[in-house]
Amino acid sequence: IHLICAIPYDGFEKRWDTADQERYNYILERADYIKYVCEHYSRQCFQIRNVYMVNHSNRVISAYNGAKGGTKNTIDYATRQGKEIINILDN
Repeated sequence: IHLICAIPYDGFEKRWDTADQERYNYILERADYIKYVCEHYSRQCFQIRNVYMVNHSNRVISAYNGAKGGTKNTIDYATRQGKEIINILDN
């Protein structure tokens, strides 16, 4: 298994608290590949990142609780793309 980090844009973690930034950087340092999907923040950058992840995956593993929003949009997109979806909250 390879760790591939799909990041919406460089610096999106800058407003996080120090502990979360340290955890984020710890993960990135161990990644096999880092992909910055957009050059800068835009209203669409997170959805573009989500589409990138679905398009570059054989299956989607989610923690989806049924709420409207980005995760639902991603699950819906993955379903339309015929991807296998495993929701860890269904177990």
